Amino acid sequence: MSSGCSGAADAPAAPDCASAPGITGDTVRLGLLMSDSGTAASQVIGARSGIDARIESENDRGGVHGRRIVYDWRDDGSNPAANLIAAQDLVERGGIFGLLSASVVATGSADYLHEREIPIAGLATEPAWSSYDNMVSYLNRVPTAVVYDTLAQFARSKGVQRAVIVKTSMSAASEVGAQRIERILRHAGIEIVAAVDYTPNGITAATLGRQIAQTGADGLFGALAGDQFAEVYNGAVAAGAPLRAGVGTNGYGHELLSRYGAKIAGAYFYLAYQPFEADTPAQREYQAALARHAPELHPPDAQAAVESYIVTDLLIRGLDAAGPCPTRAGLLAALRSITDFDGAGLLPGPVDLTKGFGQSASCLTFVQVNQAGTGFDVEQPRCGQPISGPAA
Repeated sequence: MSSGCSGAADAPAAPDCASAPGITGDTVRLGLLMSDSGTAASQVIGARSGIDARIESENDRGGVHGRRIVYDWRDDGSNPAANLIAAQDLVERGGIFGLLSASVVATGSADYLHEREIPIAGLATEPAWSSYDNMVSYLNRVPTAVVYDTLAQFARSKGVQRAVIVKTSMSAASEVGAQRIERILRHAGIEIVAAVDYTPNGITAATLGRQIAQTGADGLFGALAGDQFAEVYNGAVAAGAPLRAGVGTNGYGHELLSRYGAKIAGAYFYLAYQPFEADTPAQREYQAALARHAPELHPPDAQAAVESYIVTDLLIRGLDAAGPCPTRAGLLAALRSITDFDGAGLLPGPVDLTKGFGQSASCLTFVQVNQAGTGFDVEQPRCGQPISGPAA
Protein backbone atom coordinates (compact mmCIF):
# COMPACT_ATOMS: atom_id res chain seq x y z
CA MET A 1 0.00 0.00 0.00
CA SER A 2 1.69 3.20 -1.09
CA SER A 3 1.09 6.68 -2.34
CA GLY A 4 3.09 9.26 -4.24
CA CYS A 5 3.26 10.54 -7.79
CA SER A 6 6.13 11.95 -9.79
CA GLY A 7 7.23 15.50 -9.19
CA ALA A 8 7.51 18.33 -11.68
CA ALA A 9 9.47 17.49 -14.80
CA ASP A 10 11.79 20.47 -14.37
CA ALA A 11 12.58 19.78 -10.70
CA PRO A 12 16.29 20.02 -9.86
CA ALA A 13 18.09 16.73 -9.42
CA ALA A 14 18.70 15.65 -5.84
CA PRO A 15 22.32 15.52 -4.70
CA ASP A 16 24.20 12.25 -4.48
CA CYS A 17 24.20 11.64 -0.72
CA ALA A 18 25.49 8.93 1.50
CA SER A 19 22.96 6.15 1.76
CA ALA A 20 20.24 6.61 4.40
CA PRO A 21 17.20 4.36 4.90
CA GLY A 22 14.36 5.48 2.66
CA ILE A 23 16.44 8.09 0.80
CA THR A 24 17.29 7.60 -2.88
CA GLY A 25 18.36 10.00 -5.57
CA ASP A 26 14.79 10.91 -6.42
CA THR A 27 12.54 9.81 -3.52
CA VAL A 28 11.96 10.03 0.20
CA ARG A 29 10.05 6.99 1.44
CA LEU A 30 7.92 7.46 4.53
CA GLY A 31 5.57 5.19 6.45
CA LEU A 32 2.13 5.79 7.91
CA LEU A 33 0.65 4.02 10.92
CA MET A 34 -3.11 4.47 10.98
CA SER A 35 -6.11 3.17 12.94
CA ASP A 36 -8.11 2.57 9.78
CA SER A 37 -10.26 -0.13 11.38
CA GLY A 38 -11.25 -1.21 14.87
CA THR A 39 -12.82 0.77 17.66
CA ALA A 40 -11.04 4.07 16.89
CA ALA A 41 -11.50 4.15 13.12
CA SER A 42 -14.14 6.88 13.27
CA GLN A 43 -11.60 9.20 14.91
CA VAL A 44 -9.37 9.28 11.83
CA ILE A 45 -11.93 9.62 9.04
CA GLY A 46 -10.23 11.56 6.26
CA ALA A 47 -6.71 11.35 7.70
CA ARG A 48 -5.21 9.75 4.61
CA SER A 49 -6.92 12.31 2.41
CA GLY A 50 -5.23 15.13 4.31
CA ILE A 51 -1.86 13.39 4.11
CA ASP A 52 -2.20 12.69 0.39
CA ALA A 53 -3.22 16.27 -0.36
CA ARG A 54 -0.21 17.78 1.41
CA ILE A 55 2.30 15.29 0.02
CA GLU A 56 1.11 15.50 -3.55
CA SER A 57 0.97 19.29 -3.42
CA GLU A 58 4.64 19.22 -2.43
CA ASN A 59 5.43 16.76 -5.22
CA ASP A 60 3.70 19.08 -7.69
CA ARG A 61 6.28 21.68 -6.72
CA GLY A 62 9.17 19.30 -7.30
CA GLY A 63 9.34 17.54 -3.95
CA VAL A 64 11.82 18.28 -1.18
CA HIS A 65 15.34 19.05 -2.42
CA GLY A 66 14.42 17.44 -5.74
CA ARG A 67 13.02 14.26 -4.18
CA ARG A 68 9.38 13.31 -4.44
CA ILE A 69 7.72 11.94 -1.33
CA VAL A 70 6.12 8.50 -1.33
CA TYR A 71 4.77 6.45 1.54
CA ASP A 72 3.61 2.98 2.51
CA TRP A 73 0.90 2.61 5.10
CA ARG A 74 -0.35 -0.01 7.51
CA ASP A 75 -3.59 -0.33 9.44
CA ASP A 76 -3.05 -1.13 13.12
CA GLY A 77 -6.72 -1.99 13.71
CA SER A 78 -6.78 0.30 16.78
CA ASN A 79 -4.72 -2.37 18.57
CA PRO A 80 -1.38 -1.60 20.29
CA ALA A 81 0.11 -5.01 19.51
CA ALA A 82 -0.81 -4.64 15.85
CA ASN A 83 0.65 -1.14 15.88
CA LEU A 84 4.02 -2.58 16.91
CA ILE A 85 3.90 -5.27 14.23
CA ALA A 86 3.02 -2.68 11.59
CA ALA A 87 5.86 -0.40 12.68
CA GLN A 88 8.36 -3.25 12.58
CA ASP A 89 7.20 -4.16 9.08
CA LEU A 90 7.57 -0.61 7.78
CA VAL A 91 11.00 -0.10 9.35
CA GLU A 92 12.60 -3.50 8.80
CA ARG A 93 11.03 -4.51 5.49
CA GLY A 94 9.61 -1.28 4.13
CA GLY A 95 12.87 0.62 4.44
CA ILE A 96 11.19 3.89 5.43
CA PHE A 97 13.05 7.05 6.48
CA GLY A 98 10.47 8.37 8.93
CA LEU A 99 6.87 7.93 9.96
CA LEU A 100 3.56 9.72 10.03
CA SER A 101 0.96 8.62 12.56
CA ALA A 102 -2.82 8.80 12.49
CA SER A 103 -3.18 6.23 15.23
CA VAL A 104 -4.67 6.32 18.71
CA VAL A 105 -2.49 3.38 19.81
CA ALA A 106 0.96 4.74 18.94
CA THR A 107 2.05 3.62 22.41
CA GLY A 108 2.27 0.11 20.99
CA SER A 109 5.36 0.92 18.94
CA ALA A 110 6.74 3.85 20.96
CA ASP A 111 9.57 1.94 22.68
CA TYR A 112 10.59 0.18 19.48
CA LEU A 113 10.68 3.34 17.38
CA HIS A 114 12.50 5.31 20.06
CA GLU A 115 15.20 2.66 20.39
CA ARG A 116 15.81 2.89 16.63
CA GLU A 117 15.60 6.70 16.60
CA ILE A 118 12.88 6.74 13.95
CA PRO A 119 11.33 10.21 13.55
CA ILE A 120 7.54 10.12 13.84
CA ALA A 121 5.13 13.03 13.42
CA GLY A 122 1.47 12.61 14.23
CA LEU A 123 -1.64 13.38 16.18
CA ALA A 124 -0.62 13.33 19.85
CA THR A 125 -3.48 11.66 21.71
CA GLU A 126 -1.50 9.51 24.18
CA PRO A 127 0.99 10.21 27.00
CA ALA A 128 3.79 8.61 24.95
CA TRP A 129 3.96 11.78 22.86
CA SER A 130 5.20 13.62 25.94
CA SER A 131 7.83 11.00 26.79
CA TYR A 132 9.79 10.19 23.63
CA ASP A 133 11.91 12.79 21.86
CA ASN A 134 11.50 11.10 18.47
CA MET A 135 7.71 11.69 18.55
CA VAL A 136 6.84 15.17 17.33
CA SER A 137 3.52 17.00 17.10
CA TYR A 138 2.40 20.60 16.88
CA LEU A 139 -0.37 19.86 19.38
CA ASN A 140 -0.48 17.49 22.33
CA ARG A 141 -3.94 16.61 23.66
CA VAL A 142 -2.54 14.83 26.71
CA PRO A 143 0.45 16.90 27.89
CA THR A 144 2.10 15.91 31.15
CA ALA A 145 3.37 19.32 32.25
CA VAL A 146 1.24 22.34 31.36
CA VAL A 147 -2.39 22.54 30.33
CA TYR A 148 -4.58 25.60 29.97
CA ASP A 149 -7.91 26.55 31.51
CA THR A 150 -9.46 27.57 28.17
CA LEU A 151 -12.18 24.92 28.31
CA ALA A 152 -13.11 25.92 31.85
CA GLN A 153 -13.32 29.58 30.84
CA PHE A 154 -15.76 28.63 28.10
CA ALA A 155 -17.86 26.43 30.41
CA ARG A 156 -18.15 29.18 33.02
CA SER A 157 -19.14 31.70 30.34
CA LYS A 158 -22.10 29.46 29.50
CA GLY A 159 -23.12 29.18 33.14
CA VAL A 160 -22.07 25.57 33.64
CA GLN A 161 -21.90 24.60 37.32
CA ARG A 162 -22.39 20.83 37.32
CA ALA A 163 -20.72 18.67 34.71
CA VAL A 164 -20.83 15.11 33.43
CA ILE A 165 -17.76 13.79 31.62
CA VAL A 166 -18.21 10.90 29.19
CA LYS A 167 -15.37 8.64 28.10
CA THR A 168 -15.06 5.18 26.64
CA SER A 169 -13.03 2.43 28.28
CA MET A 170 -12.38 1.08 24.79
CA SER A 171 -9.79 3.84 24.28
CA ALA A 172 -6.82 4.67 26.48
CA ALA A 173 -6.69 8.10 24.85
CA SER A 174 -10.29 8.71 25.89
CA GLU A 175 -9.52 7.72 29.48
CA VAL A 176 -6.58 10.12 29.68
CA GLY A 177 -8.52 12.88 27.92
CA ALA A 178 -11.38 12.56 30.41
CA GLN A 179 -8.95 12.89 33.32
CA ARG A 180 -7.54 16.04 31.79
CA ILE A 181 -11.00 17.57 31.26
CA GLU A 182 -11.92 16.78 34.85
CA ARG A 183 -8.79 18.48 36.16
CA ILE A 184 -9.41 21.61 34.09
CA LEU A 185 -13.05 21.91 35.15
CA ARG A 186 -12.33 21.26 38.83
CA HIS A 187 -9.64 23.94 38.72
CA ALA A 188 -12.40 26.44 37.85
CA GLY A 189 -14.69 25.24 40.63
CA ILE A 190 -17.09 23.33 38.40
CA GLU A 191 -18.54 20.30 40.18
CA ILE A 192 -18.11 16.95 38.46
CA VAL A 193 -21.32 15.11 39.26
CA ALA A 194 -20.47 12.00 37.24
CA ALA A 195 -17.82 10.50 34.99
CA VAL A 196 -19.49 7.81 32.90
CA ASP A 197 -18.38 5.22 30.41
CA TYR A 198 -19.95 4.84 26.99
CA THR A 199 -19.35 1.49 25.38
CA PRO A 200 -21.83 1.17 22.50
CA ASN A 201 -22.14 -2.61 22.86
CA GLY A 202 -22.66 -2.28 26.61
CA ILE A 203 -25.21 0.52 26.88
CA THR A 204 -27.37 2.42 24.44
CA ALA A 205 -26.96 6.15 23.94
CA ALA A 206 -30.62 6.62 24.93
CA THR A 207 -30.09 4.83 28.25
CA LEU A 208 -26.94 6.80 28.95
CA GLY A 209 -28.76 9.99 28.02
CA ARG A 210 -31.43 9.28 30.65
CA GLN A 211 -28.73 8.65 33.24
CA ILE A 212 -27.10 11.97 32.39
CA ALA A 213 -30.43 13.79 32.66
CA GLN A 214 -31.04 12.27 36.10
CA THR A 215 -27.79 13.77 37.44
CA GLY A 216 -29.13 17.28 36.86
CA ALA A 217 -25.88 18.24 35.16
CA ASP A 218 -25.95 21.39 33.05
CA GLY A 219 -22.69 20.61 31.25
CA LEU A 220 -21.76 17.57 29.15
CA PHE A 221 -18.16 17.03 28.07
CA GLY A 222 -17.20 14.13 25.83
CA ALA A 223 -13.67 12.75 25.50
CA LEU A 224 -15.01 10.71 22.61
CA ALA A 225 -14.87 10.26 18.86
CA GLY A 226 -17.25 12.53 16.97
CA ASP A 227 -19.86 9.83 16.33
CA GLN A 228 -19.87 8.67 19.93
CA PHE A 229 -20.29 12.20 21.24
CA ALA A 230 -23.10 12.88 18.77
CA GLU A 231 -24.99 9.80 19.96
CA VAL A 232 -24.54 10.61 23.65
CA TYR A 233 -25.43 14.29 23.20
CA ASN A 234 -28.56 13.41 21.27
CA GLY A 235 -29.54 10.88 23.94
CA ALA A 236 -29.09 13.43 26.72
CA VAL A 237 -31.07 16.15 24.95
CA ALA A 238 -33.87 13.71 24.09
CA ALA A 239 -34.03 12.72 27.76
CA GLY A 240 -34.49 16.35 28.80
CA ALA A 241 -31.06 17.04 30.28
CA PRO A 242 -30.91 20.78 31.15
CA LEU A 243 -27.68 21.39 29.28
CA ARG A 244 -26.20 24.85 29.09
CA ALA A 245 -23.34 23.41 27.05
CA GLY A 246 -22.57 20.04 25.52
CA VAL A 247 -18.96 20.04 24.31
CA GLY A 248 -17.18 17.46 22.15
CA THR A 249 -13.42 17.30 21.79
CA ASN A 250 -13.66 15.77 18.30
CA GLY A 251 -16.13 16.03 15.46
CA TYR A 252 -15.98 19.48 13.88
CA GLY A 253 -16.73 19.33 10.17
CA HIS A 254 -19.59 18.87 7.77
CA GLU A 255 -18.82 15.16 7.46
CA LEU A 256 -20.37 14.60 10.90
CA LEU A 257 -23.24 16.99 10.16
CA SER A 258 -24.11 15.04 7.03
CA ARG A 259 -24.92 12.03 9.22
CA TYR A 260 -26.48 13.62 12.30
CA GLY A 261 -27.82 17.00 11.21
CA ALA A 262 -30.39 18.50 13.57
CA LYS A 263 -29.93 15.64 16.04
CA ILE A 264 -26.88 17.49 17.34
CA ALA A 265 -28.24 21.03 17.03
CA GLY A 266 -26.78 23.19 19.78
CA ALA A 267 -23.74 20.98 20.40
CA TYR A 268 -20.35 22.64 20.73
CA PHE A 269 -17.01 21.45 19.44
CA TYR A 270 -13.62 23.04 19.91
CA LEU A 271 -10.59 23.05 17.70
CA ALA A 272 -7.05 24.38 17.77
CA TYR A 273 -6.99 25.46 14.10
CA GLN A 274 -9.06 28.10 12.40
CA PRO A 275 -12.61 26.98 11.52
CA PHE A 276 -13.37 26.96 7.83
CA GLU A 277 -16.06 29.56 8.27
CA ALA A 278 -13.16 32.04 8.36
CA ASP A 279 -12.51 31.35 4.64
CA THR A 280 -8.83 32.33 4.71
CA PRO A 281 -6.44 32.03 1.73
CA ALA A 282 -4.68 29.12 3.47
CA GLN A 283 -8.00 27.31 3.88
CA ARG A 284 -8.82 27.84 0.22
CA GLU A 285 -5.42 26.40 -0.68
CA TYR A 286 -6.13 23.39 1.53
CA GLN A 287 -9.53 22.85 -0.09
CA ALA A 288 -8.01 23.10 -3.57
CA ALA A 289 -5.37 20.53 -2.62
CA LEU A 290 -8.03 18.13 -1.33
CA ALA A 291 -10.14 18.63 -4.46
CA ARG A 292 -7.17 17.86 -6.68
CA HIS A 293 -5.45 15.05 -4.82
CA ALA A 294 -8.09 13.54 -2.50
CA PRO A 295 -11.53 14.20 -4.06
CA GLU A 296 -12.94 11.14 -2.31
CA LEU A 297 -13.29 13.19 0.89
CA HIS A 298 -16.35 15.37 0.58
CA PRO A 299 -16.83 17.69 2.30
CA PRO A 300 -13.11 18.24 2.93
CA ASP A 301 -13.23 19.78 6.42
CA ALA A 302 -13.22 16.58 8.48
CA GLN A 303 -11.14 17.23 11.58
CA ALA A 304 -8.74 14.31 11.12
CA ALA A 305 -8.10 15.36 7.52
CA VAL A 306 -7.16 18.91 8.51
CA GLU A 307 -5.01 17.82 11.43
CA SER A 308 -3.22 15.18 9.34
CA TYR A 309 -2.58 17.76 6.62
CA ILE A 310 -1.01 20.02 9.28
CA VAL A 311 1.09 17.17 10.71
CA THR A 312 2.32 16.27 7.22
CA ASP A 313 3.21 19.90 6.60
CA LEU A 314 5.28 19.76 9.79
CA LEU A 315 7.22 16.70 8.62
CA ILE A 316 7.78 18.26 5.19
CA ARG A 317 9.09 21.42 6.80
CA GLY A 318 11.49 19.31 8.84
CA LEU A 319 12.67 17.45 5.73
CA ASP A 320 13.34 20.73 3.99
CA ALA A 321 15.28 22.08 6.97
CA ALA A 322 17.28 18.84 7.28
CA GLY A 323 19.03 19.72 4.03
CA PRO A 324 19.77 17.95 0.75
CA CYS A 325 21.43 14.96 2.46
CA PRO A 326 19.03 14.23 5.33
CA THR A 327 19.62 11.82 8.17
CA ARG A 328 17.09 10.68 10.75
CA ALA A 329 18.97 12.50 13.49
CA GLY A 330 19.14 15.59 11.31
CA LEU A 331 15.38 15.48 10.67
CA LEU A 332 14.62 15.25 14.39
CA ALA A 333 16.99 18.10 15.15
CA ALA A 334 15.34 20.19 12.44
CA LEU A 335 11.85 19.48 13.75
CA ARG A 336 12.85 20.33 17.31
CA SER A 337 14.37 23.64 16.20
CA ILE A 338 11.21 25.07 14.61
CA THR A 339 10.01 28.14 16.48
CA ASP A 340 7.28 29.46 14.19
CA PHE A 341 5.24 26.57 12.81
CA ASP A 342 1.92 27.80 11.40
CA GLY A 343 0.54 24.59 9.89
CA ALA A 344 0.57 25.84 6.29
CA GLY A 345 -1.30 28.90 7.54
CA LEU A 346 -4.13 26.90 9.11
CA LEU A 347 -3.19 27.55 12.74
CA PRO A 348 -4.36 30.73 14.46
CA GLY A 349 -0.81 31.50 15.62
CA PRO A 350 2.72 30.08 15.42
CA VAL A 351 3.81 27.13 17.55
CA ASP A 352 7.30 26.95 19.04
CA LEU A 353 8.41 23.31 18.97
CA THR A 354 11.54 24.09 20.98
CA LYS A 355 9.41 24.44 24.12
CA GLY A 356 8.36 20.83 24.46
CA PHE A 357 7.47 17.52 22.90
CA GLY A 358 4.08 18.84 21.85
CA GLN A 359 2.06 21.43 23.64
CA SER A 360 -1.49 21.84 24.75
CA ALA A 361 -3.20 24.61 22.80
CA SER A 362 -3.67 27.76 24.86
CA CYS A 363 -6.14 29.21 22.35
CA LEU A 364 -9.22 27.34 21.14
CA THR A 365 -12.12 28.23 18.88
CA PHE A 366 -15.54 26.96 19.89
CA VAL A 367 -18.19 26.32 17.25
CA GLN A 368 -21.85 25.44 17.76
CA VAL A 369 -24.06 23.39 15.46
CA ASN A 370 -26.89 25.60 14.21
CA GLN A 371 -30.51 24.72 14.86
CA ALA A 372 -30.99 23.27 11.39
CA GLY A 373 -27.94 21.03 11.81
CA THR A 374 -26.51 22.34 8.53
CA GLY A 375 -23.54 24.38 9.69
CA PHE A 376 -21.61 25.94 12.56
CA ASP A 377 -21.85 29.27 14.33
CA VAL A 378 -18.38 30.43 15.36
CA GLU A 379 -17.50 32.11 18.64
CA GLN A 380 -14.48 34.31 19.19
CA PRO A 381 -11.32 32.32 20.04
CA ARG A 382 -10.52 32.00 23.73
CA CYS A 383 -7.01 31.91 25.15
CA GLY A 384 -6.50 30.41 28.59
CA GLN A 385 -4.04 30.62 31.43
CA PRO A 386 -1.66 27.76 32.27
CA ILE A 387 -2.42 25.21 34.95
CA SER A 388 1.00 23.91 35.92
CA GLY A 389 1.87 20.56 37.42
CA PRO A 390 1.19 16.93 36.44
CA ALA A 391 -1.85 16.69 34.17
CA ALA A 392 -3.55 13.82 35.93
